[in-house]
Amino acid sequence: MEIIRSNFKSNLHKVYQAIEEADFFAIDGEFSGISDGPSVTALTNGFDTPEERYQKLKKHSMDFLLFQFGLCTFKYDYTDSKSSPDVKFVCQSSSIDFLASQGFDFNKVFRNGIPYLNQEEERQLREQYDEKRSQANGAGALAYVSPNTSKFPKLKPNKIEDLLQSEESKNLDLEPCTGLVVLNVFTCLFLER
Repeated sequence: MEIIRSNFKSNLHKVYQAIEEADFFAIDGEFSGISDGPSVTALTNGFDTPEERYQKLKKHSMDFLLFQFGLCTFKYDYTDSKSSPDVKFVCQSSSIDFLASQGFDFNKVFRNGIPYLNQEEERQLREQYDEKRSQANGAGALAYVSPNTSKFPKLKPNKIEDLLQSEESKNLDLEPCTGLVVLNVFTCLFLER
């Protein structure tokens, strides 16, 4: 919503209401200048805490006019919140640099990637789900259909079969292959365990 001189009075109550109902909010300002002394890059550094950065910028910008004030209010929707784990994304700069140099499409990963859980996260999520279903239905735990039932394809190339039946070897050497083949191998190994 854009509020200007002509609609300020008629929309002020909406702003007050949004602030009152907000769980948190963010503000932003556009000024006629930012520093009456050193440049912003010379004034601040990457080791500043948010508070330190704010104080430095505030000190050097007080003589400038505020052209635009941005306010964004947020309200947490507890009924719509996801109960799945919020997995931390960790990366290594050399790996990211290599992937970027090879033309890797990071947008595809984040927009179209297939989410997954490790076994511990899956176990915890299933427990949470069971608990919620039990509370909602007043019943006991649900029985899950095993992934080994006929609803799931058996994707077991010979090498995987040998690995699964071998008690000695814990390694599997594959020829160069696509990510889909690797995914199928991991799926087979996971379903078998």
